[in-house]
Amino acid sequence: MKDDKEIAALVSLLDDPDINIYNLVKSQLINVGNDCIPFLEKANFENDCDEIYQSRIKGITHEIRLNEILSKHKEWIDHPVNLIDGVNQIDQYFFPNITRHYVENEIKNIVKEISNLLTEQMSALEKVSIINDVLYEEYKFRGDKRNYHSAENSSFGKLLQNKKGNPLSNSILYIEIARQLNLPIRGINLPNHFIVGFLNIHDNNKYPNGYSFKKEDVLFYINPFSQGVVLKKQDVQDFIHQINVIENEYYFTPCPFSHITKRMLTNLNFSFKQTNDNLKKSDIKDIIRLYKP
Repeated sequence: MKDDKEIAALVSLLDDPDINIYNLVKSQLINVGNDCIPFLEKANFENDCDEIYQSRIKGITHEIRLNEILSKHKEWIDHPVNLIDGVNQIDQYFFPNITRHYVENEIKNIVKEISNLLTEQMSALEKVSIINDVLYEEYKFRGDKRNYHSAENSSFGKLLQNKKGNPLSNSILYIEIARQLNLPIRGINLPNHFIVGFLNIHDNNKYPNGYSFKKEDVLFYINPFSQGVVLKKQDVQDFIHQINVIENEYYFTPCPFSHITKRMLTNLNFSFKQTNDNLKKSDIKDIIRLYKP
């Protein structure tokens, strides 16, 4: 483990014209990992005239951050306890300007407000009605139909900031709020869309991520993209037939968390394909490769 002076000394050598020395320094900094990021950022800020130096700093910083998410996201995929953890890993990597503290604080405030209005005696539909009132009437969350494929619409942090997103980001918000309220609401991975289902179970903790539910376990469906409109099984069935997809039990039951985060990455990949940001497109492909086929 290198101390601060050693890291600072290595960073100062990044402008060495000898490519062998540069490669050696680069290798050592990458091995140090996240601890050298503050030193690289400080050097980048203070040496804005040297393009080669800046380019090297940015390249090493990017490689360290990519290695970090690949390592941590692989751990999460192997043990996905909470959906929000995997979502935040992706979101913090591609949209680092919105802090995790901001995300957690925003959700905490929403959950507190909804919790104060809920009672044990309420039916499932009544509880959903309360959630919808708070999310869509008070906070004004909505589905963004105008810029549907915008990358920001796939960002959970941007959803909280801008109050608009795509079907998946809106559904993730609904799922996380329900989790903190101990309500049995899970994600339904429809083709060309994403919704959530309210399950006919009493103890969420008895049914871990990946549990094989049946159609009969879902009381009703909710479409967060359309301000929480409640759907019946027949509505989901009609949608599937409308888009000419072969009906499958999978489309009526909760999907594993990793299917949700992989779809988040797939959506981002589609959005970034419309841009010239080749680095982000490459990073997304590297992260998607972590998932089993």
